[in-house]
Formats: sequence, structure tokens, C-alpha cells
Amino acid sequence: MLRRILLAVIAMFALLMCGCSDTTELGNRAIIEAVAIDFDNFDGEYKVSALLFSSSGEKLDPSQENAIKVSGSGKTLSEAIDNISLADGKRLYMSETKLLILGGGFERENVLPALNALYYDLRCSLNMPVCCAQSAELLTDIQFIEGMTSAEKPLSMLENAENLGVSPNTTLLDLLADNAAGRPSLIPFFVPDKNGRGMTENGDTISLSGTRRLKSGKLSGTYDQDQTISLMISENKAKTLSLNFSLGSSEKTCLAYDIRSELDPNGMVCKVSAKFKSKNGGPLSKEEETAALNELAKIASKTK
Repeated sequence: MLRRILLAVIAMFALLMCGCSDTTELGNRAIIEAVAIDFDNFDGEYKVSALLFSSSGEKLDPSQENAIKVSGSGKTLSEAIDNISLADGKRLYMSETKLLILGGGFERENVLPALNALYYDLRCSLNMPVCCAQSAELLTDIQFIEGMTSAEKPLSMLENAENLGVSPNTTLLDLLADNAAGRPSLIPFFVPDKNGRGMTENGDTISLSGTRRLKSGKLSGTYDQDQTISLMISENKAKTLSLNFSLGSSEKTCLAYDIRSELDPNGMVCKVSAKFKSKNGGPLSKEEETAALNELAKIASKTK
């Protein structure tokens, strides 16, 4: 009996030691909060830019401009990240990365090897949101003065767009799952913009401009907001949608939810259904529901 107890204790100790094989202290790691990845088709190299927490390990204070941008390149994504030069020699840590930005170089280069490396080799979360921009570094170069971290503002923009039903919430898991099933993915698309509302000190900022397709591992197609909404409805990816519709001479607003669509043999939307509620959460009249459903069907038919 004593021998069994001793063996059990030894086995438990061995398991604990295995679980602690990586003894790197959190303070000795450079935590990447946002990573932008592109491919230079001329050089045949991955280009990576990353935003890090301050080297002191404290939360960033945007007003002090202490966000750290680092860059690297290489023939593989792992090599590009290994080539990122850190002055303090800290080990890069990507399990807490909050945002992935893909660049326009993946219009020609297959991005799937990079996505697999992010998950299997670099331990990125499958729930990490993904967006894209023609220049991936666009989002790592903008110095937002709102939010406690550099990734917080674009993440807030993505969340607001999803809540309004005008842009999908696309994650690393979505891209890998869609690829495994042979489906294309929709990825939110950011473009450069200007603003006078104080998001940045110099007025340079970003805005969401619809989506791009990721099909067979490559970016293709650019869709504006209306086309994006149409695609989301036709692919049953629209959870909710703030809807404006006309009833007689009046303009009405409501929230559509539980949206469902059916396609005909040609892949066109032939039927749309949804539930509706007013801005204050109350029910719509039968006439309002009919007008709202007609408007939803019209939106769904804009893009195949």
C-alpha cells in the first residue's frame, strides 16, 4: 500500500515538472498584443511588424507613446519572428496576442502556412480576431490616443461593426475551419482615413471599408459595406442587423435578429426570414414587420 502511494506521488511530481518545463518568467517575455503579417512577393519573404507591451511589463499609457513596434523578415513566418531584434533580449510571447492583421501580399501568396504556424508553433489563440489591410503595417503605425493598448481601438471598431451587423467577427479558428471545409472566409478590411475627433494626434487614422474574401488561402475580392451585409445574410453569418426601412411616408428603424436565408440552385437568395424589434425593444406591427422583411430581402439580393 505504501509503495502505491509513493508511486502515485512520484508520478504526480513528474507531471508537475513536465507542465513547468518552460520556466520563462512572464516579466522576461515580450508580450505581443497585435501582429501584422505580409508577404513581399519580390523578395519572397514574410514581413512582420508587432506591437509589444512596454519593456517594463506595465500597461501601456498611449499618452506617453510607450508602445513598442518591432519588425522582422524571413523566408518563413517563424524565421521572420525569430529575426525580430529586441534590445532587451526578451523572449517573444504570442499566446496573448489580441489582433492579427493580414496584408495585401497574400493576394498572390498562400497565407495558410502562416496561419498554421501561428496556431501550432507560436501558440496563438484560435479566438484571436483577424482583419486585413492593403498594407498590414497600417494598423501598427497608427498611434491611437484612445484606449489603454494600441490594439484596443481597432478591436473596439470591429466589435461595434459586428454589433451593428455590418461586419463579421472573423477569428483564426474561422479561417482554419473554413479552409478545412472548402469554404471562403470574409475578413474585415481597414483603409487609411483622416478624422478630427481626436483618435490620433495628427489626424491619421483607419476606418472599416467592408471586407475581403480569403479563398483557397489567398485574398481576393473587395466588398463594400452593403455587399458585405448581403454576403453575411446569404451565408447565414449575420447575427443581428440595424435596419432602416420605409413605411408609407415614414422612415423607420428596427433591429433584425435570428436572420436566416435559403439559396436557390444558382446560389442566389430565394427566401429570407428574421425576427424584429423596435429600437426600444418592443414588437413591430404586422405592417412594419412586412416592410422590414422586404427591405432585408432587398439587401440580401445585392451580392451573390
